[in-house]
Amino acid sequence: MQVSLQFPKTSPSTIKTFTAPHHGDVEKPLSSIKLGTPLKKTMVDHGLISSARFPLATPLSSKFRLAARVEDRELSEIQLPGDLQAELMPKHVAVILDGHGRWAENRGLPIQHGHNAGLENLKQLVLHCCKFGIGVLSVYAFSTENWNRSKDEIDFLMSGYEGFVQYFVKELILRQNLQFSVIGDKSRLPQSFQSTIASAEAAGKANSGTHFVMGLSYSGQYDIIHASKKIASQVENGKLRSEDIDESVFEQQLLTSVTQFPNPDLLIRTSGELRVSNFFLWQLAYTEFYFVNKLFPDFDEAAFIEALISFQQRKRRYGGRMK
Repeated sequence: MQVSLQFPKTSPSTIKTFTAPHHGDVEKPLSSIKLGTPLKKTMVDHGLISSARFPLATPLSSKFRLAARVEDRELSEIQLPGDLQAELMPKHVAVILDGHGRWAENRGLPIQHGHNAGLENLKQLVLHCCKFGIGVLSVYAFSTENWNRSKDEIDFLMSGYEGFVQYFVKELILRQNLQFSVIGDKSRLPQSFQSTIASAEAAGKANSGTHFVMGLSYSGQYDIIHASKKIASQVENGKLRSEDIDESVFEQQLLTSVTQFPNPDLLIRTSGELRVSNFFLWQLAYTEFYFVNKLFPDFDEAAFIEALISFQQRKRRYGGRMK
């Protein structure tokens, strides 16, 4: 079940447009990364990990390279499909990445194939947001509850995300003006991954393009408690009076304060689940929700455009009445 309606196409945007691929069409990606499982070998070759804890799976293709090769051309022009109106584009899109395990299970494959497929699709999602001129893309990549998974799966995910940041995100920071942040309890991440994140965040600090925010070891409850402790400390130290605490003061202490648009306009959740799973509990107060049955590795550009079209057809009142 997809909790959205199909609406008639709108008039073409005045911004440069292109034809969105039909279902089943293959659009040449801006990354040359191929789906497969020598992910771990690439990690070992680059010194990110020393050995494989998670069992390797049968390759899905003959070649897989984690290092992304973005085309030489710059994404200097916003490119919108004709179905989308520039003035109605969301400033902040949040995505709960869900369905990797079921994607692999449906194909009779080990779960790491689903994680590899999800990483490949995440690259494309970031590129779509850059192309469409979306100000912020935030993704729920690893929750605080995900630490309850097996050590082997956690190690595999951490290695995969570290390579993703090192070889893909850093290249977009250099070539596509990408800003980058990780929010969550970063102290629980592997030390080498923390260093990779810190260098990527610093490299993109002065950029002004799409801000890509990854929630790693993140939860909405953690975010609220973390902000509350910071405010309590300021009150205790005499830097803040309790009567001065309001929504604005509180939002400034939330982890999403790293970005210009901290509250998502649109939340997308894949895989058909109808819940927010402890993500952005404060920030989602007036966010539009879009639930889709597609598993995240299958959530392609056409599906993303459908979600954006649905958002543009909604009337946002923020508790008031339309005039």
